[in-house]
Formats: sequence, structure tokens, C-alpha cells
Amino acid sequence: MEQHSEIDENEPVDDTLTQIVSYLDGELDETQMNAFERDLINDPQMRSHADILSRTWGMLDSLEEVSASTNFTQGTLATISAEVADTQSQLQQQPGRLVAALVRYRIVPSFLIGLLAASIGLGISQRVQERRERKGDAAVTKMALQNLDMLSQIELYNLVPDANQLKELQLAEPLKEAEKQASEVVGGVQP
Repeated sequence: MEQHSEIDENEPVDDTLTQIVSYLDGELDETQMNAFERDLINDPQMRSHADILSRTWGMLDSLEEVSASTNFTQGTLATISAEVADTQSQLQQQPGRLVAALVRYRIVPSFLIGLLAASIGLGISQRVQERRERKGDAAVTKMALQNLDMLSQIELYNLVPDANQLKELQLAEPLKEAEKQASEVVGGVQP
């Protein structure tokens, strides 16, 4: 019996399958054959696998050989040649079809109009953005000028960022004294 299995180099080789194939092909020497037959007797799964392979190869061997006629080969080659020639003629006709489609559907003018509209839209949006930025810069400058007194003393504000720290530094008493003096001035009583 000839060997019908092909082993792909990328697949891992199953040693049991290799032993079964070697046994069925008669490639084992007498010692190996006796050892393998003992394994077959002890392992029902291996025996089942070997039986299935043996029957499959028997069926394949019983099939008659089929060979293609010379007419089949010549007909197939003629069909392939005709397909290649047809494809080449279609490729040669495509530039003409493309030009006809461009003219028929007015693709080029539509593309140019779309390109012009897109560039006008981008220009307008850029100008609007620049105006918004200028207005924003002007508003920041105006606010800075209105708060110029505060900005000139920013170092003092950075030293004491909130009221809680004033309390921690025990500056609450001098602040109460200042409030008292201010209320006396407003009330018309001066010290």
C-alpha cells in the first residue's frame, strides 16, 4: 500500500499518527511492528484510529484512476486565452469609457465647483475665527485696563490667596480694628 498522507511542515507531527501510517505502509521492522501491535492491543483509541485509516486508504485504492482527455486540456487553455484577451480589450476600452462618463455626468465641472465652494468656505471660516480672536484679545485687554490697580499689586494677592490663611496668621484682630475705624469714619465720628 502506498503512502497517502502529506505532512505540512508548519503543523506539529503526531507521533502516534506517524507510527500508524508507518505500520499501515509496512515501513516498520519486525521489532517495531511487534511493539506497535502490542500498543494496538492495549489502546482501543489507537486501534480505532488505525482501523479508520486502513479502511479509508482501502477505499481510495479501489477507485479507478481518472485522467483528463487532451480535448479537456486544450479546451481549458483555449477558454483561459479567450478570457485573458477579453479582459485586455476591456482594459483598453476603459479610458474611452471614462472620458464618456466624465462628459455624460459632468463630473469635472461638478468637481471644480465643489473645490471652489470648499475653498471659499474655508476662507470665510478662517476670517470669522480671526475676528473672534481679535475680539477676545480686545476684551482681555479691556478687563486688564479696568483692573490695573489690582494687577499692579498682584504680588500681595499671591502672598495671601484666601481668608482662611489670614485667620491662620492671626491677622483677624487688626482687620477688626480697621473695620471699627472705618465705621466710625462713615458714622461721622473720628478718633
